Amino acid sequence: MAKDAVKSSVRVYTPHKAGLPNLREYFGELWRRRDFAKELSETNMRAGNTNTVLGQAWLVLNPLLLAGVYFLLVVVLSGKHPADVDFPQIASGLFLFFLVSGIIQACATSVTTAGSLILNMNFPRMLLILSHTYLAFRRFIPTMIVYFFIHLIWPGSVWSLQMLWMPLVVLLALLIGMGIGCFVATWQVYFRDTAQFLPYVIRIWLYSSPVLYTGEYFLNSSAIGKFTGEWILLNPVFGMLGVWGDALHGQWPNMTYLLVAVAWALVLSIGGTLYFVSRERDFAVRL
Repeated sequence: MAKDAVKSSVRVYTPHKAGLPNLREYFGELWRRRDFAKELSETNMRAGNTNTVLGQAWLVLNPLLLAGVYFLLVVVLSGKHPADVDFPQIASGLFLFFLVSGIIQACATSVTTAGSLILNMNFPRMLLILSHTYLAFRRFIPTMIVYFFIHLIWPGSVWSLQMLWMPLVVLLALLIGMGIGCFVATWQVYFRDTAQFLPYVIRIWLYSSPVLYTGEYFLNSSAIGKFTGEWILLNPVFGMLGVWGDALHGQWPNMTYLLVAVAWALVLSIGGTLYFVSRERDFAVRL
């Protein structure tokens, strides 16, 4: 009887075999270890000095300065008067896009930089992804405080009940970023140059997303829309940013944007998680 009890409590891990573990047990363990993910994100906050006054200030100043640069770029390219260009649209779009891209870039190296932790501790590797997602969200909060100040002082900005859609959009952004981050983190283990290409891919992605312009510009017969058309809906952040822009302009979200955003969030978060979990037992021998 004693031998049977010992056998039932022993778990055997096969690192070379790719495949999904018992998901019920896995996610149960993930939930029990959630404090580990939080503490890991706190450690990364301290390591990056982002919990200091200057660190928090830089989290706000960096995207704000970029928003100012892109604002001037749009003014020059469009030939409009600065007062006619929607600076809150540009700033809010950049802040949300940087939330998604920040999660992806942090997750990309989350496994390869935690080699000693992975080799010496037994824990669900998905905790690494969750910790970086939580960290990116923590860094996102100060930028939204700045955005609300911009929204308050910019002429023509409206406050409406439609802005209550914002928390849902942030949740969709977290799911999309986490899902793509799972894929990229796995690829980085096998192909170590993956993270080096990310900044270039993200920059192109930014210009092909409704950040500097609203989603309608990409769908109608404008100078941009005639090149993109409805193919732009294949952009994972297009629907999300479309809902975001509608909500901040006091409009009910376009149902197409909402459905596309939810679909991308579910597909990427579920698909990315399952892909990452199916490969994580192979990570230790690849590091």
